[in-house]
Amino acid sequence: MSESNDSVSNVVSASDSETSNIESVRLEAEKVLPSALGDFAGALSWQIPLSVDQKKQVLEAVRVYIEGLDDLPRPGQGLLELLNIEQPLSPETLRDPAKAVETLIAGARGQALGLAVQTRLKGYASDVSVNDYALAAVQLHLDPQSIEIHKRNSVAGFDLDSKQHWGKPVTAVFDKLREHLIKELSSNPEMSGLGAYILLAKNAPVFLIKNTPAGVKYGGPAWFNLAVAAATIEAQSPGKVANMTFAQVMVYAESAALRDPAVAQYAQTITLADWSVVHGLMNRKEVESYTEAQLRELKETFNSELADRLNTPMLLSSEFPNREKIARVALEKKFGKGFPIEERVLDSDANWAAASGTPVAKGKLHTLLDAAMMRGGFKWDTRDPFLVQHLHTINTMDLRVPETFDHEFETTLNNLKKGTQMSVRRLISELPLEDRENLEYGKIDFYQDKTIKLATDFWNRKITNSNQTLTLRVERGIDKKVSVYCIDLGAASITRRASDPAISEDRVDVHIPSVSYGVRLFQPANNKHAEHLKQIFSSSGIFPVPSNYSSNRSHIIADAYVEHLDFDNEDIRKAAEGQTTWDKELAVLNSRVQFLLNLIPFKSAVSNFIDGKYADGAIDLFLDVLGFVTAGVSVAAKLTKVAATTTSALRQALKAAKIIGVLVIGELNPLSVLVAGGKLLGAGIKYVGVKGLQQFDKFRDAVFGYDLLIGVSKQHGPAALGTFKVGEQSIESVGVLKGSSWHPYNTRTQRLYGAPGNFRPSGSGGFGNAEMGRFTVKSSVIAGLEANARGIFRSTDGQSFYIRNIDGTGQEAFYQIKNDFSLSADLTDVILVDRVTNRAHGSRLWQVAPDQWQPVSLRGGDLSAGATEIPAGAIVDESASFAARLVHTSRNALGLDLVFTRGRLPNGLWEPVIETINNRQTAHLPFDWGQKSTTHYSIQRTSIHQALSATEFSRLSVVGSLTKTNASEYSASIKAQLARTDGGANFFFVMERIQPANSVGKEFNALKIHDLEINKLPVGANAVSGYWMPQGGYVDIPVHPEWGQPDYLFTPDFTGCSLVVDQLDTNLLRVRHVEGAKEFAQYNGLPAGEHGWGLSTSMEFQDYGFRVDANGSADSLLTGFAFMKYDRQTSAWKLHFQSVQGGPRIGKHSSAVPGWRTPPETVVEVYSDYKVMKVVNRPVMTIVGATAG
Repeated sequence: MSESNDSVSNVVSASDSETSNIESVRLEAEKVLPSALGDFAGALSWQIPLSVDQKKQVLEAVRVYIEGLDDLPRPGQGLLELLNIEQPLSPETLRDPAKAVETLIAGARGQALGLAVQTRLKGYASDVSVNDYALAAVQLHLDPQSIEIHKRNSVAGFDLDSKQHWGKPVTAVFDKLREHLIKELSSNPEMSGLGAYILLAKNAPVFLIKNTPAGVKYGGPAWFNLAVAAATIEAQSPGKVANMTFAQVMVYAESAALRDPAVAQYAQTITLADWSVVHGLMNRKEVESYTEAQLRELKETFNSELADRLNTPMLLSSEFPNREKIARVALEKKFGKGFPIEERVLDSDANWAAASGTPVAKGKLHTLLDAAMMRGGFKWDTRDPFLVQHLHTINTMDLRVPETFDHEFETTLNNLKKGTQMSVRRLISELPLEDRENLEYGKIDFYQDKTIKLATDFWNRKITNSNQTLTLRVERGIDKKVSVYCIDLGAASITRRASDPAISEDRVDVHIPSVSYGVRLFQPANNKHAEHLKQIFSSSGIFPVPSNYSSNRSHIIADAYVEHLDFDNEDIRKAAEGQTTWDKELAVLNSRVQFLLNLIPFKSAVSNFIDGKYADGAIDLFLDVLGFVTAGVSVAAKLTKVAATTTSALRQALKAAKIIGVLVIGELNPLSVLVAGGKLLGAGIKYVGVKGLQQFDKFRDAVFGYDLLIGVSKQHGPAALGTFKVGEQSIESVGVLKGSSWHPYNTRTQRLYGAPGNFRPSGSGGFGNAEMGRFTVKSSVIAGLEANARGIFRSTDGQSFYIRNIDGTGQEAFYQIKNDFSLSADLTDVILVDRVTNRAHGSRLWQVAPDQWQPVSLRGGDLSAGATEIPAGAIVDESASFAARLVHTSRNALGLDLVFTRGRLPNGLWEPVIETINNRQTAHLPFDWGQKSTTHYSIQRTSIHQALSATEFSRLSVVGSLTKTNASEYSASIKAQLARTDGGANFFFVMERIQPANSVGKEFNALKIHDLEINKLPVGANAVSGYWMPQGGYVDIPVHPEWGQPDYLFTPDFTGCSLVVDQLDTNLLRVRHVEGAKEFAQYNGLPAGEHGWGLSTSMEFQDYGFRVDANGSADSLLTGFAFMKYDRQTSAWKLHFQSVQGGPRIGKHSSAVPGWRTPPETVVEVYSDYKVMKVVNRPVMTIVGATAG
């Protein structure tokens, strides 16, 4: 008992110590800062990148700069060498590359270089711009090939992903690049290391990580985890990774991934693509384009191999059963504790022995423990007065100890074989490519090291295995070049041997002449395998990269090694089985325990892994066995076998094992902000590409954007959201107007940067200044004036007011406005003044964005790309009018001279009754929506928040077709909830952008349920949690949802139905989707108690379903879409709905990705006159502490 307690105590202590050490490393990693110059990319890392032409201008500026130097470059001198001439860097400074680069850039020549580039590009001058331009010059001078085409794994013509690096330590890549620069760029040895550092810091800092173990080899699992970790950290803090140690990166990676899961997912995606190329699962592509189906298959393969790696130590640590222990447990269960099971008082029954012919050892007594362990139906006799009364029970007991032992022994033996087999395949898969190809395509013969002992008759010899090593002789090519490999799992290695075993001679032991050592051909028992071990030829001489881990050839080699180890040797069973008194009489067995331990590969390492015995406590490099980096695995109980390959099971195992940095690939994110047209951008992950866009989203957000832009305008001048055109790309950014030119604004550093660009404000921008030119006033009129928070300038005498308008072309102009403008949280509107007549002109203007104004009827603003030319429907906000209305009156647009009224109840709610319109009353109305066409469509995830914003909701219709169970692939759980009409459900919802083919301006949005069982967790910023209200049913929602509860409500489309909200009590609302022509059954005719305190709000057919002509008569039917959202600032629900003419209809939907020549399996009906007619925002009235009517 005391031993057990000590063991547990030690485990807890070790675990606490390791946790403390890991936390210490994490805190150290937190403190690591990037270089003052970041990742040394300079202007090349700006959010609005330099165009190809600008990059060429950079090199031209460098050429002119060099020509102007007094000391022209000599052979072996590049730009770095020239920068270093004036004040040469000391050897000590060169040992710190980051400091060396900072010194060069800060020097007189570095500053002059940056200024020369800035001047040539007409760049905006800031406190850091010269440094940025100088760094861009150095980068492009080292890597001019990247100007036209930037390849993710290539720098300065050097292939970072070269096949020559596969299976070799990643630390060697830096030296190889340095040698390349010396050879190809004539860089001198002194500065070539600095050049390599600069290039890698920008493009691949994973190769700059300090103290990276030699066991981290390119293409292996440790490399995979390191690459993902480095990319994730670097995306958040450019330049940080190069200053970190291996341990710091691995420990820090988890928290970095939690901070930005989208970046981590993207890092996994691109690293998975590289891993797949290394392991022959996919060919390298010049244009990195991968379908979701391809990535899903690669992910499953990776996770399957990861499961094998996790299983391996558990399988290899399987313990053989102990027959005595099994017997003791069975006897205690049978006879209870304290029963004398070890006293030698049992003798074999002489009569039974004579009758059965079983030999017995005379004079030898046995214990009850012997009896339980022995095979065969022995009959026992005894003279012991205590046991004699239990003799019948003893002779009839069936404890099945041998059978239990046999079953457990076979399980353990199979585990050891399987673990050994997987280990061999793993070692093969991690060899350099040349060796992998030899083993996959060459002719293989197996050889064993043997010990040959001369018998006493001097003629015969006894030959035994010398060690665990299995030698593979491989012939490859027409010339049959021989390569020899030795598999030794005891050393966890496959190594090359120079000597050819086919021609080797035996070597006599110098001390014992009768003993010699040699090799002998080993032929596996399965003769069929020989056919698969012959040399494979290729007519072209080109062989595909082998997928060694899963290949048939690797399985055969691994099976041969298992057979070579002779796991099925009967001596192993006997040694594991142990001996009874009877066994000792039959034979004297030599101990095989030590042999057994040596036989099991990595036994010592695995034991340490399970028991948590590590030397350094903080980080243990368990790379040889697992390829993982682990923190001491001190757990009270041994890890259980991980049989499943599911993501959740793997994650649990990793958590239990405290394995650091091992990533189970979950949701890949190939369609993130860095993906365009289904292609992974070759530039990789940079802060400005991800975090910069996330920062930009804050500006784009309706809540924060206005105030942030106003702040930028006050500091730098007129600012607007929009896009800069760079080549064929349009990149979203904040633009600041300087003179007549727009400069990009860095939302992270809060600085202007770069040269003037081709900028277009978001959406349609303000109204056209060219059209309103006669109303403009001179800019001098507002000189010195400062706009208020709503963009209105006031003259110094306080009598006149002005606005600035930036139109869609980016041109600015100033206008005088009437002084009766309105300011509110939702709306700022003004009316222009004709400066000649001093009279008001035109309709009221609404501020759609800072310094952008449009007529109120248009309601333009910040739209997603592709929707800027779609006209907006009218936006009707009933917040004020609805509250003041005492009686609701609806005059029927069908011309039936019918008037529907609904009055308020004494408690302030409405009478629970809705207007009824039947099919006969609308039968004469057409669907006057223009010409119908059927076409395919493309689909892409879009922002659900933006799709439901007033700006986009008034332009693009939303359909609920994809929420139908027959339209999308949903799990059984989702389908069951959708089928329920009473009580509804709640889900995560996302939005898909539907773009019909060859139909300009006909795009629309489609609501979709995010199925967690199929798609895992959604990206939080692009999904909402909402209640679901079924058609013809209801859902109850809280009057005031708590934090964490859904704050949206969605329901199917409306084509004659109504949405009705009743307040049941203080805390609950019941929302119904009442079907057309069933108003009485589903609402009006319900018992009073079903309506609670009364009707809060409604959207009825009359509200959305008719297009009305100039005479007020309905002339066409329309459709509708509605949702509710809880505003946590005002603590109230609001109903939002749109009335749509020619609403698109999805006829066929498929989530499958179309191929190059196969059209998408998607069909949509679109109409030529499709448009959103209007959008209505209607309050949901609630009361406190009242009773029904």
